[in-house]
Amino acid sequence: MNKWQIICPVVAMLVVGLALGIFGMNGHIQIERRILVSAVTHQIDSHSTQIGRLLATMRGTNVSLVEDATFEELQTKFSTSLISRSMIRVAPTGDGHLECVIDTSSLGVPPRTIRSSQ
Repeated sequence: MNKWQIICPVVAMLVVGLALGIFGMNGHIQIERRILVSAVTHQIDSHSTQIGRLLATMRGTNVSLVEDATFEELQTKFSTSLISRSMIRVAPTGDGHLECVIDTSSLGVPPRTIRSSQ
């Protein structure tokens, strides 16, 4: 056997192993991203009704206090601890109600808007 009969298969196996490793890692990252998006979406969805009630109850209160209360609500059950206080913005709407925007775009999840319950 000459040296090329040994070197060529070894190099081919290394190239294949490297390619499979790169593609395998990419698939793993996509799965983790889907899990992250699902967890954050579930957290917001499971609290949106309560946040809507909170916005209706606290109408007329200092906006910063409403944002703090909204953040505290998001930290109760089903919390992923991925949503930070700085992601929450509350503002009055034109019709006198409050609107809360939870900007999770830094996590790859579109921002969510929750309006106060009527």
